[in-house]
Amino acid sequence: MEVTLPLLGLLLFVLLFRVLKSGFSSQSSSSRSEKQPPLRLPPGPWQLPVIGSLHHLVLSRSPHRTLRDLSRAHGPLMTLRLGAVATLVVSSAEAAREVMKTQDAAFASRHQTPTLDAFSHGGRDILFSPYGDLWRRLRRLCVLELFTARRVQSLRRVREEQAACQTNDGVVDVGELMCRAMNDSVARSAVGSRCPRRDEFLLELHRAARITGGFNLADLYPSSRLVRRLSLALREAHLCDRNVRDIMAEIIREDRGEGDHLLAVLLRLQRDGDDDVDCPLTTEIITTVIMVIYLVLTLFL
Repeated sequence: MEVTLPLLGLLLFVLLFRVLKSGFSSQSSSSRSEKQPPLRLPPGPWQLPVIGSLHHLVLSRSPHRTLRDLSRAHGPLMTLRLGAVATLVVSSAEAAREVMKTQDAAFASRHQTPTLDAFSHGGRDILFSPYGDLWRRLRRLCVLELFTARRVQSLRRVREEQAACQTNDGVVDVGELMCRAMNDSVARSAVGSRCPRRDEFLLELHRAARITGGFNLADLYPSSRLVRRLSLALREAHLCDRNVRDIMAEIIREDRGEGDHLLAVLLRLQRDGDDDVDCPLTTEIITTVIMVIYLVLTLFL
C-alpha cells in the first residue's frame, strides 16, 4: 500500500480538480443522467466525495474485520466505492452460491486493474483472462495437461528431495523452513532446476505479490491519466514485470522442453504445433501463466 499522507494529499488535489471540472460539465452530465438511469446497486456504508468508501478501510488496522462489521450492518450483498471503482462485497454462503454457481457466467470475467494489467499484459493468463476463447483454452490446458493426477505424481520426486534437504538436527524456525521448502518445490515444479537467476526470480515474484496486494492510486482511479503518471506502484509494477520476463526469457532459451516441469510441458505444446489458430500459445502467454501459477501456489495459499 502506498503511504497514507501522499495518498490523502493527492486525493484532496483530485477532489479540487473534480469540483472545478464539474462546474464546466454540469449541463452535459445532467443530460446524460436523464437518458441513462443509475444502476440499482445493493446498499452500503456512507461515502465521501472522490474517495467513496475508502476511508472505512484505510483508517482501519484490520480491513477484513471492518468488512465483516459493515456487512452485518448492510447485508450479505454490499456496495463499496473504492475511489472511482464500484465494488460488490459478498459475505454469505447463499450470496456466494448465487455469484459463483447460479450466475457464474455473468461474474466470470475479473476486474482488470492497471497494476494487474501491467503483469498480465491485458489478461493473458488463466487467472485474469476475460471469459472467452483464451480463458477456455487455458482452462483446458490446466485440466488436461498441467494439473492432472499423472503430472502431480511425476513431480513427487521434487517434493521428496526438497523435504529431505530441510532435515536438520538443530533448532529451526518451522515457519521459515516450510516457506523455503514451498518456494523451492514450486520453483522446481514450475521452471525446473536449471535457473541461474533463481533467487532474483523469486525476489521479483514476491515483489509482484506485494505490489498487487494492497491499495494504490492507479487502481483506485483507473481512468485518470494524472494519477497513473503519479503512481509509484504502477511504475514499480512495470519495472518488476520487465525483470521477471527477462529472467523467464533466459530460462526459456536454455530449456529445450525436456522434463516434467510445467514450463517444459507448455514449451512442448508450443513446439509440437498449435491446434487453436484463434488463441495461439505464445511465449508471452506461457510466461504469464508460469508467473501466476507460482504466485498462487506460494503466496496466496
